[in-house]
Amino acid sequence: MLSTGLVRIPDHVRKLMEKQGYKIILNHSAMKPCYWFRKALMEGRTCYKHKFYGIPSWRCLQMTPTASFCNLQCLYCWRLNVSDVPAEFRWKEVPEEDAKWDDPEEIAEESIRLQRMIVQGYKGVKVFRKEWVYEAEEPKHAAISLTGEPTLYPHIGGLVEAYAKRGMTTFIVTNGTLPERLENLEREPTQLYVTVPAPNERLYMEITRPLWPDAWSRLQKTLGMLQSFSSPTVMRIPLIKGFNMDDKVIEEFSRLIKASQPTYVEPKAYMWVGYSRRRLGRENMPTHEEVRAFASKIAELTGYNIIDESPESRIVLLSRLERAIRFY
Repeated sequence: MLSTGLVRIPDHVRKLMEKQGYKIILNHSAMKPCYWFRKALMEGRTCYKHKFYGIPSWRCLQMTPTASFCNLQCLYCWRLNVSDVPAEFRWKEVPEEDAKWDDPEEIAEESIRLQRMIVQGYKGVKVFRKEWVYEAEEPKHAAISLTGEPTLYPHIGGLVEAYAKRGMTTFIVTNGTLPERLENLEREPTQLYVTVPAPNERLYMEITRPLWPDAWSRLQKTLGMLQSFSSPTVMRIPLIKGFNMDDKVIEEFSRLIKASQPTYVEPKAYMWVGYSRRRLGRENMPTHEEVRAFASKIAELTGYNIIDESPESRIVLLSRLERAIRFY
C-alpha cells in the first residue's frame, strides 16, 4: 500500500469476508450482525452484554473501522491474518501513518444503512417479538470490535462521536497497543475494553505474536491510563487452556489487575472457531466451570467479586461494584 494512498481492504480479503457474511463499509470498515442478534430476533435469547450492561442485542450494531488491519497476530483470533496465508497473498496489516482513511461520519451512516437493510430480511418470517424487529432498524449501540484493531483507525474518537450524535452508546474493544490514540480521543466510548491475554512479556509475545516489538510496553502504558477514563473500563482476559490459566499466571494477572484498577474484569473462554482452528486445538477451549474457577482465584487475590456470569458465552464478570452499570 502506498503511503499516500487510500486505505483499502485487499480485494482477495474483501471477497473472502463477503463470503463469510461481512458487509463491507466503504473502503476499510465492515459490519456483521452477531450470533446473538439473530437469536434475539428469532428466539428472544440475548447475549452477556445485555445481561451484564443492558445492551439490547437486537439493537446492537457490530462493526469495525479496520476490517483487515491489526498489529497483532493472536493465536486465538478467529480472523484471517497474514500469518495464515502464503507470502504471495499477504498484505500490509498496518497502514502507513500518512495514509488516507474514510470519514467517520460516512462510516457511521453507512453502517446503520447496512444494518437496516439486514433487518428487512426478518420482516417476512416468524420472530420472537415483532416490535423488536422495528426497534432493530434503529440501532442504539455500536460494538466497535468485530475484527482488526480499531484504534489503528486514526479517527476512532470521531467515530465514537458520530455514533453518539445518532443517540447510540459505544463499546471499543482494543488490544491496547496504541495508548497515544486512547489518550487523545475526541470523545470517550461508553465503555472501554482492553484485551490482556497474558500478564508477562514472554507469554504475551507467544500468544499475540506482535508485529511491533514494543507492543508489550505499549499495552502497559494503556493499562496505566485506565483510571484516568471517566467511562467504565474492562480488562478482558481471553482464556486459553494450556497457555494462560495456571496458578502462577493467575497470580501475575492478579498483580496486573490490582495495579491497573479496571472497573471490571472479564475472563472469557477462547472459542475454537474461524481461523484460530489452524493455530490451536479444541482442547485449548476451556469449559465455563474452568473459567469460573479461574475467576474465583482472581477474586481471592484481588478483592474483586464475581457479580455476574453467562455460562452460554463462558464468561464471568468481576468488579468492586456491587452490580454492573446498565446503560439501557
